[in-house]
Amino acid sequence: PCVFQLQASLAILQQCDSVIIAGTGSGKTLCLLIPMLLWPDLISITISLLKHLQTSQVLECQKYSITTIAINEDTPNDATLWEHIQTSKYQHLIVSPEQLGMYNGHLPRLAHLICQDHSFSKKISCVHVDEAHNIYTAGLAHHGE
Repeated sequence: PCVFQLQASLAILQQCDSVIIAGTGSGKTLCLLIPMLLWPDLISITISLLKHLQTSQVLECQKYSITTIAINEDTPNDATLWEHIQTSKYQHLIVSPEQLGMYNGHLPRLAHLICQDHSFSKKISCVHVDEAHNIYTAGLAHHGE
């Protein structure tokens, strides 16, 4: 790991807020993976705006045996899948911003789970925002295509 990756990982482990500014392909994902490897019983959420980025992040996590799922408007409304999410089968949830608040007049299933199930929400150790400089466009019709 590079110095910035270790510093960022230590900040996360110490539960400090931090901002990582680094170029594409510089290894920012490793900053998130190290704490997940050290805290396997907790849940980490990454807010990621683009579906293709969510897919690549899921694959990267799987290389390290971190159980990960992307949750966006394409996620099936399958009772078994959501039971697995609720019972912490997945250590890392990569979600589109729309899944965390009111969207099209309803509260998405993940937001409802976080608000209603306190045993689930207590297991959330970290929330990361990927590509934060684009967050203001979240939910626009062209976004995530």
